[in-house]
Amino acid sequence: MFIYLIRRLNLLITTLFVISIISFSLGHLFPGDPVINFSGHPSLTYSEYQTISQQLALDKSYFEQYLVYLTRIFHGDFGVSFGSQKPIVDDFFRVLPASIELSFYALVVTLVISLPLGLWAGIKNNTLIDRVIFSIATVFNSIPIFWVGLLFILIFTLNTGWLPMSGRLNLLYEVPTITGFLLLDIGLSELPNKGYVYLDALHHLILPTITLAVLPVTLVIGMMRSSVIHVMGLPYIKAAQTKGLSSWQLISRHVFRNALLPIIPQFGLLFNTLVTSTMITEVIFSWPGIGHWIIEAIYQRDFPAIQAALFIVASMMISINVLLEIAHMLVNPLMRKEFNATK
Repeated sequence: MFIYLIRRLNLLITTLFVISIISFSLGHLFPGDPVINFSGHPSLTYSEYQTISQQLALDKSYFEQYLVYLTRIFHGDFGVSFGSQKPIVDDFFRVLPASIELSFYALVVTLVISLPLGLWAGIKNNTLIDRVIFSIATVFNSIPIFWVGLLFILIFTLNTGWLPMSGRLNLLYEVPTITGFLLLDIGLSELPNKGYVYLDALHHLILPTITLAVLPVTLVIGMMRSSVIHVMGLPYIKAAQTKGLSSWQLISRHVFRNALLPIIPQFGLLFNTLVTSTMITEVIFSWPGIGHWIIEAIYQRDFPAIQAALFIVASMMISINVLLEIAHMLVNPLMRKEFNATK
């Protein structure tokens, strides 16, 4: 187990090292002056220019510049945004809660819908129920997420007017920012009409949450279905059936838990899909999260923000993937047995 942790840690460090090199290189590859690209200050006097150039070691070798860049990263200094003229870290943590909130609700919807449907399809393999569930999942998996979002807006906003199509809250309501998580901030605030504010916030959540959950739902249904089919064919399941266990006991005690274990590492793929889909969803619904912030930075040619976003988002994705693999090793004894046998 210790050797496995060392290998995963080595993979994490190596990947972060490569990401940092790519992120550092962008400062020189972007058009314009590297001093401005790294610092984020577009208007500098001659003395300020010389001072920042020396601080960033841009008058020295690339290796020394890279070491200074790593030091800045460890201290959380990614420069200043061209657009807001604020530290990029402050801008990032300002938009992060909105993305976490949306992703969390989409993940809850994904697990609540996909796991039971994937389990049902796997148990009813090669029946009408299985074909219907699998066919619907395949169809939605082939539809681009931006098209799904626009379709939902067309149906539920423009045609029926049931749900709002953009933002987190109606402009009539003003909720003080305490944690950045809107529903939590509403509860912590002293607004006199919390019920109406909560209702409006939930209405704004529905369309982006469902849109974001569509693709992960189809992926998890397929993974769960395949895993259940595999587990149902194993000898210990047949032995449990001969003992006279009811269908509910068989599914709850043996099938579901053992089918869930093999797909835990694939949740890394689910997380990657969720991150990329979140960016698209936030743009479609004007959701003020990380994706919306990155797209705005690209439109505004905010090079320091783009550089920082690449490093931060990529680091988050690889870290979550490695943690999921470690979690799978800890909870799955068969995985540990296979790893020990291959050493």
